Amino acid sequence: MQSTKGLALEVRLSAYIDGEVSDVERRELEHLVNNDDEARLLLEMLKAGNTFGNSAFEEFLHDPVPLSLVRQIKQGSGAAPRNDRIAATPARTPRQKLWPRALVASLALLVIGGSTGFIIGKASDDSALPQTAIAARTWLDDIADYHRIYARQEKHLVEVPASQSESIRTWLAESVGVNFSVPDLEAEGLTFEGARLLVAAGKPVAQLMYKTDEGEVVAICFLKGKPGSADTPPSESIRDDLAMISWQKAGASYVVVGSSARANLQQLAEQVAGRIG
Repeated sequence: MQSTKGLALEVRLSAYIDGEVSDVERRELEHLVNNDDEARLLLEMLKAGNTFGNSAFEEFLHDPVPLSLVRQIKQGSGAAPRNDRIAATPARTPRQKLWPRALVASLALLVIGGSTGFIIGKASDDSALPQTAIAARTWLDDIADYHRIYARQEKHLVEVPASQSESIRTWLAESVGVNFSVPDLEAEGLTFEGARLLVAAGKPVAQLMYKTDEGEVVAICFLKGKPGSADTPPSESIRDDLAMISWQKAGASYVVVGSSARANLQQLAEQVAGRIG
């Protein structure tokens, strides 16, 4: 079992539903849900999406018609070598280093101020984090946390499999409020695996999952944007080991998520932007 401590509550509850947390974390989350109305509501929303996925998969298992799951994977010949961006990838900073850095910063301020002292208290909950850090968190940070969890799930990568593509389109369009088409990325060496319904920044988010023939996971996520939001071109941001190409179009926000070592993610996002809606 992997630890989800320090990740967004949505991610922790999703892992709890999938049985991917330890007994200690399970008891901790159950206590939180029993005593926090907001956490309980969030859990119910995630369970609703999970229930839909299970029922769709059950129908798939009883379908007497053979499904064509064998796809021709075409490798793009124009992709730049994978290693040409690795050197530029920022080193991932473990979460455990937050405490030593806070201590060093406090000691430095103490020396400079002369008479100013700081008392560093041991804290393990989010209330101990600086308010500026909390305010700076966006839906992309939640998506990055989700991606790290689900990209490692070989048996539970998606809620609804790709064979139910029409159900996926209807389900996610109604849940998220964004009409879309599932992009065909076979020519780019990506096979559509299925979808999930997530919650990020308090809003429902659609997640379309793709895999390369080497097993690398690339995701397309989107949610309904704020009214009056202007369209923006795809732009890149880095979250440790992940690259995220995000943009806004026609009242919705989109992001393509993949390894920061993937050289053609920007070009892939531009193709997705032209095909998804």
